[in-house]
Amino acid sequence: MSEEIVAFKGGLLIDGTGGPIVEDSTVLVRGGRILEVGPSRKVRAPREAKAIDAGGKTIMPGLMDLHVHVFQMIGETNPLTRFFAPPSLNVLYAVKHLGQMLDAGFTTARDLVYPFQNYTGRDLVAVRTALERGLVRGSRLFTAGVVAPTAGHLDVIRPAPLRLPEMTADGVHEVRKQTRVCLREAVDWIKTTTTGGMAGSMLNQPGYPNYTVEELRVIVEEAHAVGVKTASHSEGIVGCRNAVEAGIDTLEHATELDDDLIERILREDISITLTMGLYIYQEEVLHEKSSYLPKTLGGRPFHEVELESHKRAYTAGVNIAMGTDCGPILPPGKNAYELEAYVHRLGMSPMDAILTATRNSARALGKLGELGTVEEGKIADLIMVDGNPLKDIRVLQDPNRMKIVMKDGVIEVDRRA
Repeated sequence: MSEEIVAFKGGLLIDGTGGPIVEDSTVLVRGGRILEVGPSRKVRAPREAKAIDAGGKTIMPGLMDLHVHVFQMIGETNPLTRFFAPPSLNVLYAVKHLGQMLDAGFTTARDLVYPFQNYTGRDLVAVRTALERGLVRGSRLFTAGVVAPTAGHLDVIRPAPLRLPEMTADGVHEVRKQTRVCLREAVDWIKTTTTGGMAGSMLNQPGYPNYTVEELRVIVEEAHAVGVKTASHSEGIVGCRNAVEAGIDTLEHATELDDDLIERILREDISITLTMGLYIYQEEVLHEKSSYLPKTLGGRPFHEVELESHKRAYTAGVNIAMGTDCGPILPPGKNAYELEAYVHRLGMSPMDAILTATRNSARALGKLGELGTVEEGKIADLIMVDGNPLKDIRVLQDPNRMKIVMKDGVIEVDRRA
């Protein structure tokens, strides 16, 4: 790691803590860490520092997306093609997609697996290792293995020929074994499902429960025993309640919540991801009818229940981490579209939307001591943006506005020329 000091001078600083912005800032980076940060009148760059003129730009933490599915053939016209691709090809696509995300200012991603040939997370860990060793470039990757029930969301979403018995686990003994199989691969997270979902056939309903609380508790117990966190695909309220009751760490989608459940989520410091931008992108950008529309929750339109629940969670102060469900519909590199959905549909302030992709995501990962904010001692994941996202959150969607993307103190993208 280079000991050269890099000095970002004169930029508007959004440090990701939620604190006041600094109009004229200096950020010093050395050895992959933030050395010093503050108003330029207080922070003096050494004469030998490599100076970067940030005047007229915004300095902020690298963005994070905690719900991605990049290990698949995105862009194929036949949606079934990606299910039958060999794992080696999926790995190569993942490297491409993580590179696209890094180019768009996303320095960190958590991949929650897609239903292919292997649920253990082995291929994800291989790519994570390649990234850590500098063999490939891309967003920092947090990996997951999957523990899924027979006839559950991640079983029936697969084409019938790929619904293999060895891919699922039922009952506390099988669930414990499958969790340990995933942990043996050294994954960072265990993902499971507590409800059906919006994707797939009408047999896969978002209100249908999947695992029981007893089964879920075993997953959490085994994962937490070795310091690994857990995430659950949870849409209908029964599944959301079961996940919270079992001690799951993050609820993915969290589509149907009531006040009592939100109170418990707050009390137990559980984070949620919303993945709202997916269907909005499909409708407003791709001009396609949302594939989610035929399904309902409690007899009400899915998106109506979702928006109501998410507004209630936001108002109550639940820790919302950014997650997009990016894949074939919302492609890698377009992840920041989710933030526009938060502002224009959910009513978040631009600052709060930015916090979902910085501080809040780091908190959900359990990595707030290292990532998510521009503070002294933190890992130097920074972006220098042409424009002010507090005035227009959409500037974060334009890769050309990402003038510099720094990850681990290394400038990975430089578009100043």
